[in-house]
Amino acid sequence: MILIRKFQPHDFSGVIAIEREQFGEHDPYMYMTLYELNEDTFFVAEHGGMVVGFVVGVSSLVEASVCGRVFSIAILEPYQGLGIGTQLMKSVLNEFHRKNIGNIMLEVRSHNYRAVRFYRRLNFTIQGLEKGYYTDGDDAIIMKHRGWMP
Repeated sequence: MILIRKFQPHDFSGVIAIEREQFGEHDPYMYMTLYELNEDTFFVAEHGGMVVGFVVGVSSLVEASVCGRVFSIAILEPYQGLGIGTQLMKSVLNEFHRKNIGNIMLEVRSHNYRAVRFYRRLNFTIQGLEKGYYTDGDDAIIMKHRGWMP
């Protein structure tokens, strides 16, 4: 059984292992800072006591309104395709909704068609393209959540 719960500091090594497997581009200690600033919107998926996925949402003030951003989501490869990503995303979207944050954005690599389809199923729409967004020069598709889904 998969348990979705809020991140705790003892989950740090599991999150870093997943980040390295899936991305390998963020400073590992950044996740502790993200937790300290956004503990309500940092969730992990746990299976058998092991962290198998995570999502980090961050809040920021933009033009006098609070905006949400899905900073990162990742699932260990053997656990992909089991609905864990959907559960994690719904958890972070629910928390943003609970905090009355309706303007929610994310970025995804322009060639990651699977992720774009995934986000579209969760009510995100494409807003534009950011050239050279990632450290390796890849472009990012900017997506915005269209609003609350039950």
